[in-house]
Amino acid sequence: MNFAPRILALAVMLASTGAPAQTLDLGPDISPLKRFQVYPHIDKAFEAMARGDGTRAIAELEHAHRLVPENTAIALHLAQAYQRFGQPARAAALLRAQRSRHPGDERIAQALRELQPPPAPVQESATVVAQPEAAPAAPVLAAAPYATAPEPASEHGTPAAAPAIAAPPDQLAKPAPAVRAQRRMAQVPRPRRADGAPGYAAASRAYEAVERAELPAALAWAREAAQAAPANADYQRLLTYLLIENGLYEEAQTKAREAELTFAPQGDTQWQALGDTARQRHAYAQFEAASQAQRQGRASDALAHAQAAAEQAPGVPAYRLQWVGLLLAAGRHAQAQQLAEQGLAQGDGAALQVLRGAALQAQGQTDDAARVFDGVIGRPDLAPHEQQNYRVIAADAALAARQPERAKALLQPLAQGGAVDVSGREAEIRAATRRPISAASLQTFSLRLPVVNCFGSAQAPGCEVWPGQDAPDPARAVAQEAFRAYTERDYGLAAAKAEEAARLQPAHLPYRLLRLQALVAAGQVEQALREADDTLQSRADGAEVLALRSRVYHDLGRREQASADARAALQAGGLSLSSEINLLLQEGRRDEAVQQFAHAMAGPDFAGSADPDLAYLAARVGDDRTALAVFDRAHANDALPAAALPDGAYTASRLAENDRAIYYLQQTIDAVEAGRLEQTPRQQFATRRELADRTRTWGINALLGYRGMSPGSISPVPGLYRDAAQLVGEAYWRPQGYRDGSFWEIYGGVVQTVYSRHGGTSGSDTTQGALGVRAKPLRDHNLVLSAERRIRIGSLSFSDWLLRAGYSYGVGTDLRVDVPDWFTFNVYAEAGRFLQRKQDYVTFEAQAGRSFRMGDADSRLVLFPHAVVGVDYNSARTAAGYNGAAGAGVGIALRRWFREDRYNAPRSYLDLSLQYRARLAGDERGKGVFLRAALVF
Repeated sequence: MNFAPRILALAVMLASTGAPAQTLDLGPDISPLKRFQVYPHIDKAFEAMARGDGTRAIAELEHAHRLVPENTAIALHLAQAYQRFGQPARAAALLRAQRSRHPGDERIAQALRELQPPPAPVQESATVVAQPEAAPAAPVLAAAPYATAPEPASEHGTPAAAPAIAAPPDQLAKPAPAVRAQRRMAQVPRPRRADGAPGYAAASRAYEAVERAELPAALAWAREAAQAAPANADYQRLLTYLLIENGLYEEAQTKAREAELTFAPQGDTQWQALGDTARQRHAYAQFEAASQAQRQGRASDALAHAQAAAEQAPGVPAYRLQWVGLLLAAGRHAQAQQLAEQGLAQGDGAALQVLRGAALQAQGQTDDAARVFDGVIGRPDLAPHEQQNYRVIAADAALAARQPERAKALLQPLAQGGAVDVSGREAEIRAATRRPISAASLQTFSLRLPVVNCFGSAQAPGCEVWPGQDAPDPARAVAQEAFRAYTERDYGLAAAKAEEAARLQPAHLPYRLLRLQALVAAGQVEQALREADDTLQSRADGAEVLALRSRVYHDLGRREQASADARAALQAGGLSLSSEINLLLQEGRRDEAVQQFAHAMAGPDFAGSADPDLAYLAARVGDDRTALAVFDRAHANDALPAAALPDGAYTASRLAENDRAIYYLQQTIDAVEAGRLEQTPRQQFATRRELADRTRTWGINALLGYRGMSPGSISPVPGLYRDAAQLVGEAYWRPQGYRDGSFWEIYGGVVQTVYSRHGGTSGSDTTQGALGVRAKPLRDHNLVLSAERRIRIGSLSFSDWLLRAGYSYGVGTDLRVDVPDWFTFNVYAEAGRFLQRKQDYVTFEAQAGRSFRMGDADSRLVLFPHAVVGVDYNSARTAAGYNGAAGAGVGIALRRWFREDRYNAPRSYLDLSLQYRARLAGDERGKGVFLRAALVF
């Protein structure tokens, strides 16, 4: 039998599949995000239709339609699915609703006109009375569902009737393979039986297996038929076809090549088309395998499959796009560039040009990449979503190239149009154009490589190029460990972790700088210098490294090298503000540093900044007002580290902002108690002492002294010590509080001699009043200036004006909670003049010894054995002609601290002191027993 007509039909079908079908065109007015959302549903609908699963197909298309109800293409496919699976009323309703959305769309009108019941099939002519039994039909290639397949040929070559070739239905609306085979079998007359012909029985069974959709069994029978009749072109064609349907593409291509050599000289020219189909099906299978491997994270497998697909079908752009995209993702940028250029040599493609531009940028060829991107963006044939995607990709490349102004220009049309949200990129551009405060806040934008998103169904591959997204920083966790170790002063660990972070993310310079700083802090200075040299040779943006190396040289005393690096870094530009200011200060150019800081603060970059580093920098140039403002903003934004709270307090104190200083000190104590800030017991006590001093606005002192008063107190005539006991009471008020440590007070008090050993005057007649003003003008020095009015109360007292100045210095005079004993030293000197009496005096006293806390850390009782030296002078001479005395001796003091709370260290104490001095010079008042009792409240 001769089956040439049937074979011709198959050949026509195979030739029609010479190129893969195009992807579903959803039109230009659908965003990339919506495309990404609807394509999976369309793919699933297509696959469901191929299986004949109408319920699933309609459900998937309905889901896609709900996502983009305005899209006509999806609505038309849904209407076709309704009609095909017996729901014409729903199809009509859907089309009418879509027509109301798009009244002028001719596609919808045409679909409504064609929404008619299918005509009844044409019956066979009654004259055909003896129709031969039909042989089974072969299955149909999925890429061409409308073609028919060949029948087996008998040895006698009797021709069979040729079936008609149906018109192709819509790509999505095609019957399942078994359904298609059954429809064709109804139209194909069976050949006369030729049971004795070699291979005929096996070929017939192959067709029967195809009809039952048992393709593996059909292939086995086709192999048997082809082996039995190797010269029968129809059997060889059937075998090749079933090899394709069973996915044995390489074997099918080999069989097609062999058959072409055998049968082409006999006039059979369809084998090339059959081989092309095998190659295309093979390529699409590799394409799908590449996509699946990529989703599963098997990058090397994905690359191998993508390469195979592109080599099988080099004329299909989607395969090359997928391959280039995977090469970019694998970091094989030069190979990606070469492959893209090979594809562009075969034909122009905007998507491939974009990938070429990304590959160039990844290799640092910024200018070439910019020219490629500009050429693509300027094309008039781009769809709106392509224009949007490619502009964002080009902007990402510009950011990575440290060209924020170019990135801004590229995104500006998108930002103005409002069709795409580019606010994240715009924020990055603002960050890139803003000057960093410190090297740690340097913005280094890694190149976001574009993403090639591939999809496809039924041998129809498609790929789109989308902007990439930020990949997680692979060094983030280890970098945090490095910063934590550095904060905890474990510099060796910090250096090791920073080195690992720099290796994982080499583009981020702060990790490399942290490594160098940790090495220096760990004492490995020479190693740090060697690595700094290596970094400067490998990076173009080395100004910050120069600045760091300059500071290291400066600390080593290598001033000439330090200055050379400082000058080079300042000249290179691009330094963070702190690096520039620090280098200027290091070079002794303070005025320029102050000027540069003021200029930076006047610009927009640091307006409203809440970065604590800026506060510290402001403090370095003496701009405490700016420093406090930044501390306040950082605290309000929860951006102030707990470790910076004390610094905020001291900054506020320097500005005499006492309320702010108190607030920050209280916050410091809260942070310590909450575990957010580590402080030693001594540091905690010092914080509470600072708070106690700053909250004090008034006080009362009571003093009782035998042979001398406590330094700085009111006394009848300081320096005229006698064998007498004097009692002093004093109260004071600080109208402006503690301010910055330079405060002033109004005070008043009374003094009376309560006992005289040798019958001297005592009692109420000796009562003396005093009212005055005193000030501590220097923040960091205990110099006190007083103007005091002595007021006569007792008959033996007097009225006069007293001007005096006192200075004190002490070490270890406060309570210690961290050690049981400590060195203590205290010195006090005072000079004064009574204006009306024209009398001058000077007193001096120094004590040195060791304080012992009597008990555990909670004890507030301190014993102070000490040595003492006392000197006094008075312009009024004694009866013996002396106007001064000096003595030295030993003493012991006992002090009890009290009146403390959570925030305040003890604010009051009771002090008892007993001394014995030997005379060194002057009259007898410099020797003997000295007894004092003082209550400070």
